[in-house]
Amino acid sequence: MIKKTILIVFFVSFFTSTIWAKKDNYLKSTNLTGNTLTLTFKYKLDDVKFFTLKNRGIIKYVYDIKNAVLPNTIDIKKYRHTGVVAFRIGQFSKKYLRIVIESKYTHYKTYSIHGKVLTLNLPKIKNPKKIDKYSPIVIIDAGHGGYDIGASHGKIIEKKITLALALKLQKKLSHRGYKVYMTRKSDKHLYLYERSDYANMKKGKIFISLHLNAAPKRKHRNYIYKGIEIFYMSGASKKKRYSNKKIYTSKWKKEKSYLLGKAIKNKMLKSVRKKYTVLDKGLKENNFWVIRGTKMPAILIENGYLTDKYEGKRLTTNSYQNLLVEGIAKGVDVYFNRK
Repeated sequence: MIKKTILIVFFVSFFTSTIWAKKDNYLKSTNLTGNTLTLTFKYKLDDVKFFTLKNRGIIKYVYDIKNAVLPNTIDIKKYRHTGVVAFRIGQFSKKYLRIVIESKYTHYKTYSIHGKVLTLNLPKIKNPKKIDKYSPIVIIDAGHGGYDIGASHGKIIEKKITLALALKLQKKLSHRGYKVYMTRKSDKHLYLYERSDYANMKKGKIFISLHLNAAPKRKHRNYIYKGIEIFYMSGASKKKRYSNKKIYTSKWKKEKSYLLGKAIKNKMLKSVRKKYTVLDKGLKENNFWVIRGTKMPAILIENGYLTDKYEGKRLTTNSYQNLLVEGIAKGVDVYFNRK
């Protein structure tokens, strides 16, 4: 009787320990080859729950692997892939190991299981060489510079903020795949014709000039001096600022400039209004030289009033500048149908 009891206890103990061991299904190795990420586990996989999350143009492909355990020695952040923004892995709970692959691209064949091996199919860019070769050229013009400081209010100086915005926008658009040129990258003075000549020489597809507004000394009683205002070419006047320079005022350019300004204004307001109240000062026609002397569709953005007590202070902060730039970049995407 005693021997029989011991035998039963042995088998129960063995069976229980076997089940427990399978629950601790450790991830043994990972490997990135081509467009697939392979993960090898200690035991045969039980189940994988897959779903996607979308946020601000990023698709998160989420894989919850049941009864899987992540050792401290394994991480997938190191991996790089053209179609993937980020690789993430973590122990989501005692029961699930979670893998998240972030991408801007949609794909449908997501994963497959073969015993101990989980294969994740990664998003990929279609014809990446074509995208690089035919990336639209964007010209960014940081208003003023050098001895021309632009508008100012106390310690708030227009030329400094326009350059800060331009550098942020250059980085944002380059990351999105655009080819970007800047009329100035430092505190340098440029004549207006130098800016338009540079844009024409670089054969830009669009031209964006960045500025700040300021209230006049003699204010109009019923006018509110704050908010975002965008200008595009009117084409009404044929007068030239420089007699030896051409102006470009075609109907095509005017229509395209309007569409560019509209897309950017809408996205800027949407971006900034996530955290702040900002006035829409409209999309208006004007005859500024930089939007008439350029061959391509062109706009001039007044990003806000530096003379306003609250708006002026916000314009000096990185967080507010980032909201403005994010809106401009998204507007450019809409214009080029790359949203």
